[in-house]
Amino acid sequence: MTTGYPDREDAVMGVVLGAVGVVAGLLGAGLHAANAAAGRTSEPSFWLMGFAASLAYGLGSVLLRRSDATVLRNLMGAVALAQGGSLLLQEYAFLGTAVPGREWSLWLGSWCWAPGYVAIAALLPLLLPEGRLPSPRWWPALVLSTATLLVVSVSWALTPYDAQDFPEPFAGARNPVAVEAMGDPVVWVVGGSALVVAVLVAFTSLVVRWQGAVDVQRQQLKWVLLGYAGTVLLFGLAQVLPVATTEVVAGLAMVPLPAAIGVAVLRHGLWEVDVVISRSLVYGLLSAVVAGVYAATVWFLGEVLGESTGAPIVATTVIALLALPARTWLQRHVNRWVHGDAEEPYAVLARLGDRLGSVAAPDELVERVLPSVVEQVARSLRAQEARLALGDGTVASYGGGAGEEVAVDLVYAGERLGVLAVRRSAGFDDADVRALDRLAAQAAVAAHTVLLSREAQRAREAVVLAREEERRRLRRDLHDGVGPSLAALALHAETARDLAAEDPAAAVAVLDRLVPRLNAAVADVRALVHELRPPTLDELGLVTAVHALADRLSTGRTRVVAEVDALPELPAAVEVAAYHLVGEAAGNAVRHSGASVVRVRIVAGHDALEVTVADDGTGLPQAAPTGLGMTTMRERAEELGGRFTLHSDDDGTLVTATLPFAPVPVGAA
Repeated sequence: MTTGYPDREDAVMGVVLGAVGVVAGLLGAGLHAANAAAGRTSEPSFWLMGFAASLAYGLGSVLLRRSDATVLRNLMGAVALAQGGSLLLQEYAFLGTAVPGREWSLWLGSWCWAPGYVAIAALLPLLLPEGRLPSPRWWPALVLSTATLLVVSVSWALTPYDAQDFPEPFAGARNPVAVEAMGDPVVWVVGGSALVVAVLVAFTSLVVRWQGAVDVQRQQLKWVLLGYAGTVLLFGLAQVLPVATTEVVAGLAMVPLPAAIGVAVLRHGLWEVDVVISRSLVYGLLSAVVAGVYAATVWFLGEVLGESTGAPIVATTVIALLALPARTWLQRHVNRWVHGDAEEPYAVLARLGDRLGSVAAPDELVERVLPSVVEQVARSLRAQEARLALGDGTVASYGGGAGEEVAVDLVYAGERLGVLAVRRSAGFDDADVRALDRLAAQAAVAAHTVLLSREAQRAREAVVLAREEERRRLRRDLHDGVGPSLAALALHAETARDLAAEDPAAAVAVLDRLVPRLNAAVADVRALVHELRPPTLDELGLVTAVHALADRLSTGRTRVVAEVDALPELPAAVEVAAYHLVGEAAGNAVRHSGASVVRVRIVAGHDALEVTVADDGTGLPQAAPTGLGMTTMRERAEELGGRFTLHSDDDGTLVTATLPFAPVPVGAA
């Protein structure tokens, strides 16, 4: 739900607060163990609540260092510091009456847990899971929760110890800033009522978010809502159960919400920190393994040899030999648990990207890479079957079997290229679908390359076929038309030559009949040449030629208006394409659109010529088939590496073609 990496400055505060809170909680728990062993504490001490909260929320803030949930990271870090700090300060004060600063340490520890407690119950749910309110209308709820946090904290700070709910741990001590009036039950009723209302409002905000969410977000919020409900329920039980069990229940109350958030992170991609979690688990477990093996080795050698002189060196050697294999084994198994694959998703994606980048020829994509893509997808998701189908009919598949099928579209640059389908007997959860989406994004690159290369191949083939068809037509016209005419004219010329000496009058008559036929043959040759390149382009230039074409296409009912700016020297192919595009598009508009005005505009950019033909006619029918003229215009643009678009509605039709060109060097023919 939140993505991207935060700025370093944004991430530091919450991480530092959380880390300090964890350290304080661990130190406080250690002091509690020492005090309990020495009989220096009285029950209930609520050490378990502070210890559990400092670890759960402190580690949560550290794990969020790679997310952009800045507000939540800072708030969770503050909760951990408040709870862990309270535990550490109290246990320090319990060391004895002679410890320096005992009075103020006891005072701080007696109330600084309260801000974290109220934040968990009334403030954090308002901001989960995105770090902001559901809408601006919830600002009064935020004000209420903040005010409740301040009121409860101040009440605990100013209340005499003997007037608090559990005065036993502070027996014999004096609150240095006590205000006797704060011990009045009315104050506690007001503060407690405000807390109950704030909790109900916070719970309502989560329900509202959940009701308005869809798909993965709804699953994430479901777990957050369940965890918060468990936390509130245990908070309530801690208030009514006997004192002997209150401490344990209060400690357990710190677990459900962080645990539920963990489920939302691991199974439904909340904050997208699953990679951070997997790495943290690996190094945490590896540290525990290293410490355990080291301690066990030192102890064993000491027991066997009777002394530990060389034990640390031997233990260090054992650790050095086992650390790398242990880390590899842990990484593989943790990744399977967190990601569903032996490798992190980014490693799979990186390997797949490298495989695609090493392809030398488009045919290799179809023959080797696409099959390897679907195989990698199937192995990554532990699926029985994976199938990739492209829009042109290309299919690559791996495996086979029954089970639930999930399919995702292959989309590149907003264009749907095909579909990637995976079948697995165990079914799929949201984390699997997200992994499939990531893999599909890489597969879409391969699909785009395949389709693009095939389209380019088809375009080349179309150009070759068109060229050969043009050559066939020219051959036919020359062979069947101009050729026989010239042969007949040659016979007439020979006849006139033979008659010139004996019958000059007859020779002149033959020549008189020959001249018109020669002119007709010249006209036929000129027509063939004009079809290859309109002469007006050479005689008048593109600007004047387009104006002349517009005048020639205009009729009494439809006027063709040409607007052509001064153009640079253009390649011959671009001039011919632009001229024919204008002729085809404007001619179609005059003949079929019923327009009163057809506007032709040609503008030259730095490296492309833009040709637009717009009319105010009735537009094309919705189901009109693509005609030969439309296909020809598109091919003329695309064979030059350009683009052709057509937009038509009730207000008319707009044809646009962009023709790239390289500037013609000065002096080029």
